[in-house]
Formats: sequence, structure tokens, C-alpha cells
Amino acid sequence: MRAFLVAIVLVGCSDNKNSAIDASVPIDVAIPLDAPPDAPPLPDCPTYCAQIQQNCTGTNAQYADATACMSACESFAVGTSTVADRSGNTLGCRTFYAGTPSMTDPVANCPHAGPAGDVISSASGVCSGGDICTSFCTLEIKACGSVEAPLPGDPEDSSGNTLNYYGNVAQCISSCSSFDKTHPYSTTAVGDSLACRLNEAVRAAVSVMPDGALHCSSTQAIPFKACAGVATP
Repeated sequence: MRAFLVAIVLVGCSDNKNSAIDASVPIDVAIPLDAPPDAPPLPDCPTYCAQIQQNCTGTNAQYADATACMSACESFAVGTSTVADRSGNTLGCRTFYAGTPSMTDPVANCPHAGPAGDVISSASGVCSGGDICTSFCTLEIKACGSVEAPLPGDPEDSSGNTLNYYGNVAQCISSCSSFDKTHPYSTTAVGDSLACRLNEAVRAAVSVMPDGALHCSSTQAIPFKACAGVATP
């Protein structure tokens, strides 16, 4: 009786062509149903700059051109492309707001995507880590160097002192706390304000020393050149 049952099973398998197992396909390569999805790509400067240059134009422009954007972008922490990165001084946060949000409402969202990470007068600082001065000082030290970490090729004044004006990021942030924050940031900002200093820091990031020193001199606690006068509305 046992032999008869085995014979039935074998016959059933041979008659059902769809149930035949192809020995050429390894069984262990099957993808499990609960496999996690691929991680999203990290934010990158070319994508960010393409989006913000397309969606933030005219009075909403955050950079004079793509070169300025790419240069300033080097100072941003990368962050992530996930929904969790919607705040903080990161490229991920800025890239999010530079996309669909800035396309649909550039007035509200382009400042979040720009170098400041929010409007200058904001106390929250959507993409600045909660403090606009953090965005400014991170970029300023990256572009202009500091006493603790001077840039190669920094020029010297007539007394032989290197033109690094802030000791470090912390000292810059401390000085920044007293800067005028009532004037909005723009690519043409001038006068004694944080808006002008940030604009000059972006310009310094593009320029190489010694030309960059002309812009760095405008970013200081006691500014020169473009930021030395009274800020205009």
C-alpha cells in the first residue's frame, strides 16, 4: 500500500508542469517579503543648487548665481533626505525647502532654503539649527578662516597680522548676537546688518584669497566696505 501511494505522488508531480522546480535557479536568492527598502540618497549640492536657482528668483533669490550657491553649500552639514531632516543647519533641510515648498510658495520657503536657513528676523530658524547666527558663522569661518584655524594664503595687514577676525565659531556667534537682524537678507544687502554680513560671507566663499579678504572684511563685528554704512531697508 505504501508503494502505491508514492507512485500516485510521483505521477501527480510529473503531470503538473507548472509545479516543476527549475534546478538552475538557486532557491536562496529569493528576496524576503519584509526586506527593508533601499536608503534614500544623501543630499548633494548640485541637486540643491539646481532647485533653489530654479524656484527662488527675483526678490526671492538666495544666491547671485550657481557658483555662489555651490560655494556656500560646502559649509552645510549634509544631513539626510528623510522626513526627519526638516530642521537644523543641514543641506538636507535646505534641499527639502528648495524643492516643492519653494516652487509653490517662494516668499515663505526660499528663506528656509537659503544660506541663512530662515528669514533673518526669525527666532526659530527652520534650517539654521534654531539660530541664524549659527548659519552665518559656520559659513563665515569656512570662507574666511579664523584665528584658531587660518586659511592658507590669508593676507596680512600693514603690521603683519593675518586678517582673521573671529577667533572661532563660538566667538563669531557671540558677536553676531548683537548684529542688526531687522533687515532682510538679499543678494544685494548692504549696511551694518547681519543680512549684509551674510551676503558678504557668501561672496567670500566664492572668492579666493586675497580677493576674498575684501568680502571677509565686511563680515566682521566692526565691518568695513559694503557693511560699514547704515543698512538700507
